[in-house]
Amino acid sequence: MSTQPRVVVFDVIETLFSLEPTRAAMTEVGLPPDALEVWFARLLRDAFAITAAGGYAGFEVVAKGALTTVLGEGQDRGDHIAEILGSLSALPAHQDAEPALSACARAGVPVVALTNGTAEGTDHLLDRSGLAPLVSRVLSVHDVGMWKPHPSVYQAAIGEVEPQEAALLAVHGWDIYGARHAGLMTGWCSRLDGILPPSLGPADVEGDDLVTVVERLLER
Repeated sequence: MSTQPRVVVFDVIETLFSLEPTRAAMTEVGLPPDALEVWFARLLRDAFAITAAGGYAGFEVVAKGALTTVLGEGQDRGDHIAEILGSLSALPAHQDAEPALSACARAGVPVVALTNGTAEGTDHLLDRSGLAPLVSRVLSVHDVGMWKPHPSVYQAAIGEVEPQEAALLAVHGWDIYGARHAGLMTGWCSRLDGILPPSLGPADVEGDDLVTVVERLLER
């Protein structure tokens, strides 16, 4: 039986907030525009490997390590790393973030922001974008000691709500896969990748923007 979720968990980076300022910071230090995708893919690869092996390393450690491989050798590498990672505190919210979160609020469905980054960094982004009042709770993987998409992270995010009564909304196919295997409903936004890889799907609902995905989740 279909049911409206009792809580909606939102991914943070690239789902709610854009990484374009980080791309700009990378080009300012001489990296090509596509270095952003290379860095982020390596960051996730390394974090997933550490988690799969039963270990844990925080966001800053993994992000710096991946960025080192992208920058290569150079006497200014330390300064460049600081500049690039510093840009993460100035990420803007995507245009569909506020209306999607507001739709949850109007429906009386609480929102959890679940991030592979830090809780402090996420709180800062939510505050500066004016979205903080629309989010009931922020959870970082650091609080769990494992990165998404490990099932325990999603279980921690939904608290006492049964998995089948909770939903995850994300632009990342791997996030959809992790949440689905943890028992959650899933909503995938195609804004980033266009197509959800068949090996990671299907999602319960899909849409071109966050508002459409939220509306379809709430209509279940």
